[in-house]
Amino acid sequence: MHIPDIIAHRGSPRECLENTLASFTRALEQRVDGIELDVHGSADGHVVVHHDAILTLETGGGGAAAIRELTLAELSAARLHGGHRVPLLEEVLELVGTRATVYVEVKAPHLEAAVAALLDRHPTVRTAVHSFDHRIPAAVRTLRPGTAIGFLSDSYLIDRTGMMHPTAPDALWQSTQLIDEALVLAAHERGVKVIAWTENDPVRAHLLASWGVDGLCTDVPATIRAAFYPT
Repeated sequence: MHIPDIIAHRGSPRECLENTLASFTRALEQRVDGIELDVHGSADGHVVVHHDAILTLETGGGGAAAIRELTLAELSAARLHGGHRVPLLEEVLELVGTRATVYVEVKAPHLEAAVAALLDRHPTVRTAVHSFDHRIPAAVRTLRPGTAIGFLSDSYLIDRTGMMHPTAPDALWQSTQLIDEALVLAAHERGVKVIAWTENDPVRAHLLASWGVDGLCTDVPATIRAAFYPT
């Protein structure tokens, strides 16, 4: 039976606050194949792990702040819900090491050089870069040849050839409800993997696996893993 890679969506967000070191640590404990996360850039050029461009803070009187307007010192002092710190991408790469692939979704422009430099500093960590703005991963690969890249999509691809060329991503990150067997076959014919996001249903996960989907990005990694590796 084909078993897709199980990729933890922002860690294990049903158990821990998403995109935190605690969430990534919990996902690693659940023996995932990959960790997916989101990054933005700070005011002084650091790559910060967070989904939204705005932080909702628990400290300093609460309120909100734009990541791009905060320095590393300010980010280090900030606390999210539950007292969690906002991690840097570098910290996550150090945490994961060789235990899983780190899939970096770049959410903001002008981060290509900073992301590429970080990946260079951690050559033993398996990494890939993806984005809804397909220019971003393509630019990272230009700066760092050999980087695995992915294109995010939440539309059904009619012109699949146009989507895959000339930039030729290594993976298509497709909204799970828009995946069918024909799409998977078309991608595989072009040497492109298909990663489903965000898939939390074990029954649907098995259907996707039967079509040959290569990865399942999920909020419930323990549940999806148990669907394929029952104890």
